[in-house]
Amino acid sequence: MKTNEMRVESRSLFSVDERVKTFKNWPFNDKNRCNVRNMAEAGFYSVATGDDDADAAKCFLCGKELDGWEPEDDPWSEHKSHASKCAFVQLGKNEDELLLSELLSVVKQYMINELNQLNETIKSELDNKAKSVRRTCLKL
Repeated sequence: MKTNEMRVESRSLFSVDERVKTFKNWPFNDKNRCNVRNMAEAGFYSVATGDDDADAAKCFLCGKELDGWEPEDDPWSEHKSHASKCAFVQLGKNEDELLLSELLSVVKQYMINELNQLNETIKSELDNKAKSVRRTCLKL
């Protein structure tokens, strides 16, 4: 997946309903506290790639990835205990309860995270290019 495609995909994950759609083979059902809806409302979307990581989930905002979920785990509590600085966790509200100012603060943090990630990617690519040029120069 290209960087631009990944950004477009993650933008759609602002919505609980879009996050719910990612949980195709979630191992827990609606009777469990750790169900799809509760996961999505706590900011998580599924990043499972197979049976080995069927319960892998990631926060759409802070990027914290967690697995090893138990049926009675509370997604909000787990998110808070592993990523207490996440702006979404700090609000502690479902998407439909957010005030406009709170939603904008989440969007702002998302944009900051996005720019930081892009900056790291560009820095890494630039470092790799510099190493390549350096090796070429040393061979001369």
